Amino acid sequence: MVVAARYVNKELLQVFGMVMIILLVVAVGGRFIGFLQDAALGKYSADVLFSIMALRLPGYLQLLLPFSYYIALLLTLGRLFADQEMVILQGGGVSPGRLLRWLALPTLVIAGLVAWLALEVTPNSHADLAAFVLEQRLNQNFTSVAPGTFHSYSGGNRVTYSEDVSEDRRELNRVFIAEKKKDGGDVTVWAEKGSQYVDRDTGSRFLVLENGRRYEGKIGQLDYRIVEFRKLSQRLAFEEVAASRAKTESKTTRTLLAAPDIAAQAELYWRLGLPLFTIVAGMIAVGFARVKPRQGRFAKLVPGLGIFMAYYLILVACQNAMREGELSSVLGFWVVHGLFLVLAIVLIRRIARPAKV
Repeated sequence: MVVAARYVNKELLQVFGMVMIILLVVAVGGRFIGFLQDAALGKYSADVLFSIMALRLPGYLQLLLPFSYYIALLLTLGRLFADQEMVILQGGGVSPGRLLRWLALPTLVIAGLVAWLALEVTPNSHADLAAFVLEQRLNQNFTSVAPGTFHSYSGGNRVTYSEDVSEDRRELNRVFIAEKKKDGGDVTVWAEKGSQYVDRDTGSRFLVLENGRRYEGKIGQLDYRIVEFRKLSQRLAFEEVAASRAKTESKTTRTLLAAPDIAAQAELYWRLGLPLFTIVAGMIAVGFARVKPRQGRFAKLVPGLGIFMAYYLILVACQNAMREGELSSVLGFWVVHGLFLVLAIVLIRRIARPAKV
């Protein structure tokens, strides 16, 4: 039986590795294309995209690991049933309980990895990402400027354009700035050059423009003011980004344990639920993977994915309801996992019954 257990686990881990690589490439590749589009629009500079992806990777992994393992169980056990190998193992005394014991080690390892990511790594990555994005937004007026492209800031109230950018991205050439004032007026600035200056005392950033004109007034009125300048300093007005307002996802698990607010508790239960979700979903896959003779290993893949997605989406909906105070933690956490655990037990017990042809 030890040889059979190694055989099953070896094939399971091989399938899991292939599925994990494929899903990771698809998920990360698709998101990376989105970041490239954001970089082309000036939201990020191109040289920081890999840093952003690296910080987002733990969040992807904590969801891809349960998904990949679930699919691997369906495919591996489905092939064993389709090729009648599982029938031979059952004839040799392999009960559903023994099969679960065989699969306990890889299941617990993957669930432990998910727990480590959810409770420790991902919150730290979220915090680092928030700080990184804050820094990028503070610098996006220069570092993300693409020459020959209009860039919109502050909800579209300010538009900038530069015909050329120096190689070190410290100087703009032939600059155009259009800004909408709160009183309805418009400010338009043309300048030959522009550079950034940081006040060491206050930390404020200023755009220093050279050799240009500034137009200010309201469209349709004749009281426009035109000012020619050799040098004009303008404080850069950034979008409201508060570094002190750390998102709940960025808080450490220890902080969430001490936090009394509902949002923190909802996030805590979500993190605790991910490793439990991995284990229960794995048990569901074990019970659901049996296929009829000559059906093929992929026969239960689509309906199995339907159960998995239903489980995941219900957890997401419950977390949102818990965050809004519309659902208690008992109903949103324990009841949901408990119901799907009951479903897993029912499906596993069906394995020992003769399959209907």
